[in-house]
Formats: sequence, C-alpha cells, structure tokens
Amino acid sequence: MSIVANKDVGETKESFFKAVSDVMELAEWKKYIGNSVFLKLNCVSDRVIPGQCTSPWVFEAVVKKLRSKKGIKIYAGDSYTVTNKQIERCFEAWGYNKIAKEYGVELVNLSKQPMIRKNIGGEIFKELDIPKILLDVDSIVTLPVLKTHYITKMTFSLKNQWGCITTVRQKYHTVASQCIAELNKFLKVSFAVGDASVCSEGHGPRVGKPKIMNCVLASNDLVALDSVGAKMIGMDSVEQIEYAHKLGIGSKEYNLKGDKIKISKFEPAILKTHIISLIEMNLRKIPLLNKIIFDTPLFKIPAYLTARMNDLWYYKKGRFLPGPVLKNNMYREEFEDLV
Repeated sequence: MSIVANKDVGETKESFFKAVSDVMELAEWKKYIGNSVFLKLNCVSDRVIPGQCTSPWVFEAVVKKLRSKKGIKIYAGDSYTVTNKQIERCFEAWGYNKIAKEYGVELVNLSKQPMIRKNIGGEIFKELDIPKILLDVDSIVTLPVLKTHYITKMTFSLKNQWGCITTVRQKYHTVASQCIAELNKFLKVSFAVGDASVCSEGHGPRVGKPKIMNCVLASNDLVALDSVGAKMIGMDSVEQIEYAHKLGIGSKEYNLKGDKIKISKFEPAILKTHIISLIEMNLRKIPLLNKIIFDTPLFKIPAYLTARMNDLWYYKKGRFLPGPVLKNNMYREEFEDLV
C-alpha cells in the first residue's frame, strides 16, 4: 500500500517547518523527485484569507527541503481562474515572490506559458493544450489546500491539477470529477504535500471560511492522500477519488505514517447557494444554450457577474475572516504582515 504521512504542525514556525520536512521524509520524497521540479501551488485568490491558497510556510518549507537535493531546479506557479487574472497579484499578496527570490525559485504563470497540444486519451478529454513547462520538468509536485468545493465536494491533491488547464476548464464543470481523474492520469504528478494547516470549509473553494486543522500530509499517491483528506473532513464518497482509483492513478488503500488523523466534519459547499453557478450548471445541460452562452463572447457576462459577487462577498464578509485565525500566535506570525 502507498504511504500517506501525516504530522501535526505544532505551535511554532520551527515545529511547522519540521513537520513538513518530516512528512516528506516519511513519504520517501527523494524516490520521486528528479533534477527539475514544478510546484503546483493553489493560487485561487489575490486576497489573503488563510485557507484559500497554499500556505506561504508550506511553500517555503517544501522549497527548503527540495534545496537539500544538489543542483535541483525549482519552478512554481498556477494559472488564471475563469473569472480573474489574479496570478501575479497573488504571488505578491501571499508572499510567494519574497520566498521565491530567497530560495532561487522561478515563479510561473501557467496561463502565459507556450502551449503544446497533447493527446490525453480520456473519454472526455481527448486532447488538451498543456503548458510546456509541465512537460519539460522531471517532476511535478502538487501543494494543495484541503477545502470544500461546490462542484466536486472537496478539493485536495487531485483537484489541484485543474489549474494546469489554462483555457477551457470552465466548459467541463458538469463532468469535472471525471475530467480531473483523466487529467491526472496524463500528468502523472510525482509527489504531493497537502496543506491542512489552515483549511477552508463552507462555500468553497473561493468564498469559504478558514478552519484550522494544524497538520500537513505527504504522499506519492494522490488517490490515497485524497482518501485521507476526505476522511478528515467527514466525506464518505468523492467522485474524483473514485474515478482516479478506477483509472489506476492510485489506491484508496494506504499505510498511514506519523501522527493519527484528525477528523472534523467540514461544513459542506452547496451548489444551490452559488446562484450564478447553479444557473450555469443548469444551462449547460441544455445543448443549444450551452453553446450560445458558454462558447461565445457571451460567457464574459456570467464570468463578470461571478467576479463581482466574489468582490462583494470579500468586502462584506471575507476581509473579516482572518481575525480568528490571527488569534493563534503561530498563524499570526505567518499571516499578519500579509492580510
């Protein structure tokens, strides 16, 4: 069975970094990492609400650990969301620029990469344009955040690769779980370090609320890792995990190393609470309207409305969410200068 490592992050920056180092060692990271690596961050937002994007400390601790491999070349990044060209602002807001400069990491906006058309060979994904850098590196390491998600129920290591598709992923929302599995079968992510220090529950992935879980996980098996993540947040069945298991990407069976898993049922993300997204999902089921609205410039209208709703949510509620997290001394040290 695949190893899934889990460690409590403790109460200090030093214990946090040690926990990341420990889970990587327990999951035998050196077996899976070549001389060049792309770190797939979760950069969904340029506003700092802990639990929305990859923890800056997780990013830094992983980079610091990788630097122990002599001569390694490290890239890191993500792509634009459907509704927001947020990447460069996210790099700055979340402190990734500073970390990258300190450790010699090249930050990459995947949406600005040259694209290469590749045969995916899936039932839904036949061909896709893949950012060239993902094909050039020896290894892809994904750094997801454990969150609820209104389309796929949860997002963790498998779902994090959705951001590797830079242009057409919004067309596949109704079959997202199967597409996530097909994409991961093609990309063959080498290793994952799962950020469950501050997670996000409720109306995820963009407008959820922080939930402190105080742990980090690691594995070379994304199916096993996501199975642990689902168990932690109280979910019995998650479609992308089932699809990925059937495609042979990994196994739902695992050998847990490190600390005992913490289980705390998350408040779910419910589609009907996302009014525009609910309308979108229903319209996509009508072939003619799907083509007229979503395959033409008319798509800019729902994308614009969604972005404005996210803005409204942030100013009414989101900007106050970091407060309780910052009462924790360790997370105040991590996030106080960013929020």
